[in-house]
Amino acid sequence: MDKINKNIELGDLFELETDKGNRIYFQCVQMPTDVRNEVELVKVFYNLYSKTPSDLCSVVEGDFFFNRFPLKTATRKKIIRKIGNCPLPDNFEAPLYYRTENPFGEGWQIINAENLKRETIQELSEKQKKLSPWGSMNDTMIIELLEKGWNLENWTLHNRFPE
Repeated sequence: MDKINKNIELGDLFELETDKGNRIYFQCVQMPTDVRNEVELVKVFYNLYSKTPSDLCSVVEGDFFFNRFPLKTATRKKIIRKIGNCPLPDNFEAPLYYRTENPFGEGWQIINAENLKRETIQELSEKQKKLSPWGSMNDTMIIELLEKGWNLENWTLHNRFPE
């Protein structure tokens, strides 16, 4: 195993290559508090690249959403590869709120990540449309979403995740 892949630290940047030759980038922004039951929180950047950028830190200037993703496992299985580190801003804080489609009926649920309380709403405000999905997505789903042009703002009840 490469030395660069042994340890994961905040700010580490990872590359996921798709079957179409696109490259998707993740940045580690929060380590799990319970390593047995949680995975890392990452920023997933929307921009797709045909080759690895020469200025790796330019990637983190792009638009993104947050996702829980098993960086250590995916690196060990060679699904993704660690390519460098771009330090997080000093004032970085992980988001407190996320959203998901309401599994019990119509509308959405807004989830507080700290206390896990949920609020059910019918229509999202502009601010709520920018909330990242609650939970995690695997590499296959991330690839499918991004190659179809999905983003938080166009994620509606009528434009759901691919099935």
